[in-house]
Amino acid sequence: MRSWMIAACFCLAVASVTGAQDDEAAKANALYISGKKLEALPLYENLTKVQPKEYLYFERLADCLGAESMQLNEGAEFVQVRTRMRDAAKRAVELGDQAEFMRVIANIDPTKPIDTAASAASPGAALLKEAEKAYAAGDYATALAKYSAAAEADPHLYQAALFAGDTAYAQKDLPTAAKWFARAIAIDPDRETAYRYWGDAVLRYSDHPMEAKEKFIQAVVAEPYNRLAWQGLRQWTTAAKAVLAVPRIDRPSPPIEDPKNPKSITINIDATATDDKRHPGGSAWMMYSLARASYRGDRFAKEFPNEKQYRHSLKEEDEALSMVATTIKEKKIKPDKLDESLRNLVTLYDAGMLDCWILINAADQGIAQDYPAYLKDHRQQLFDYMDRFVVHGGVSPARQ
Repeated sequence: MRSWMIAACFCLAVASVTGAQDDEAAKANALYISGKKLEALPLYENLTKVQPKEYLYFERLADCLGAESMQLNEGAEFVQVRTRMRDAAKRAVELGDQAEFMRVIANIDPTKPIDTAASAASPGAALLKEAEKAYAAGDYATALAKYSAAAEADPHLYQAALFAGDTAYAQKDLPTAAKWFARAIAIDPDRETAYRYWGDAVLRYSDHPMEAKEKFIQAVVAEPYNRLAWQGLRQWTTAAKAVLAVPRIDRPSPPIEDPKNPKSITINIDATATDDKRHPGGSAWMMYSLARASYRGDRFAKEFPNEKQYRHSLKEEDEALSMVATTIKEKKIKPDKLDESLRNLVTLYDAGMLDCWILINAADQGIAQDYPAYLKDHRQQLFDYMDRFVVHGGVSPARQ
């Protein structure tokens, strides 16, 4: 599940080669799958030379170099190894690797410390570092013991609980992994990682793999603006033959403020889209534009007196879209007469999940600032929205 610091679902296929290369690839694959990445490292270094267009070898090389970096103190050699790791990841992506964790590694700064490390002030920091070295070396028994000790030394150390669960997962011990993932979530329920790791474990080893869907959705709800949070859910939809499809709502362009005259606000109206003859109910979009224009005027300052500068907010977007929905309902236009955008808008409004759509699927930097407060009181509603409106279909996938 985890490379040297990032969760991923690895492809187990080995490129088709012949003779000595075939033997070398098979040996590298066996070492890698068993967690012996340091032993696999020189083999993948050679394989990338003889098969320079095989992205899987560069992916594995990057991961093995990450494991090697865990054995080093931060310094010149550490930076050198991390630079090689980043470059291998970049090459894998260039060759077509679609793994999200490869894209993350390809963009790291080799000079910066690994961000999974605990604060030096934590009483579990030294134990965590020892555990990471053992994990990278494939010594899972020692790693789990060290992670457990780190978690006991510092009950608030998220990484210790998370990686203890991940190590139990590597040992195919799902009950122990679940215990530790639950502990990590209790420490910080607003981080996506433990949910996603847990989902990976359930999907791979549980007799009830559909339960993985719940964990993956919870990961997205915890951090919807984190690309990695969606990775597990996409993995599940592929395995379950399900579909991720966000309700489509095409909104008018936002009002534009004249930079030279802030009190001058221009509303852009699409005459075709607001023509009720061509698009029944289309004129209701006028309400959206007017509501948003009022916030660009003096409304924002009144609603958010503690904020000095205007930003697009959940309150503004919800009010603007709700005005469109209520206008449509007042007109009593039958759903089958509405276009897809208006039909979806009214459906979400009636379900009480318009805010969920705005925050998860239509947020900009301004709206995203309102997410933590909303999550605090509406976690279940956000989950239900994802389950009902975003994740569609699915059958119980075969055990991996």
